[in-house]
Amino acid sequence: MKKSTLLLWTLSLLAFNGCGEGIKGLMIYDTDPTLKTITQVRALPMQNSVGFEWKKIEDYRVHGVNIYRGKPSTGNQSFKRIGSAGNRYATHFVDTHVKPNTTYLYTFTTFSLGKESKHGAVLKVKTRPALNGVSFVKAYSVAPGVVKLLWAPHNNQSINKYVIERSVNMGPWKYMTQVDGQLMAEYIDTFVHAGNNYRYRIIAKSYDNISTKPSQVTTITL
Repeated sequence: MKKSTLLLWTLSLLAFNGCGEGIKGLMIYDTDPTLKTITQVRALPMQNSVGFEWKKIEDYRVHGVNIYRGKPSTGNQSFKRIGSAGNRYATHFVDTHVKPNTTYLYTFTTFSLGKESKHGAVLKVKTRPALNGVSFVKAYSVAPGVVKLLWAPHNNQSINKYVIERSVNMGPWKYMTQVDGQLMAEYIDTFVHAGNNYRYRIIAKSYDNISTKPSQVTTITL
């Protein structure tokens, strides 16, 4: 595939989503060994999605393509149908129900009138790792009952918001607020009290809702 064609297809992944988790269990197919099996599929993994491309199906009996997904740790018997491309002329599918830095197994079938082909070869795909987190974060006591949180803006231009999480006295992490804007770099916490220990961390998020790794933890005792 030429670079220009691949670039256009990559951009189209942002606009087209063929995945439908709700399709599982809606229809049970019998196997028709005469239907063509898809054997060659290209995969383009991102952090929170995987795009697929295959050659156009010439068999006029085929009505579309079923996509199945599993995980290596659960074995091949646990494949579940995660969606369909409901037209034999369709050649792309995007799975948006994946996590960063995770390995998945995929297999494809063609279908027609309640029957589907044998499963094609199993395709192993690993999604890209999450972006690195915010590089610096520090909490300061600026007045009685006031903590100011400062951090270094993330250097990735796709970042457009920051989620602030807090832990009180080594308790569980809880969502505090969301701050918008890549260059925004502070948060004022007025819900603090003397005698408590507070931990803070920041998770940056991109325009397409991809989360980075949590920042390092900053701690302050009032």
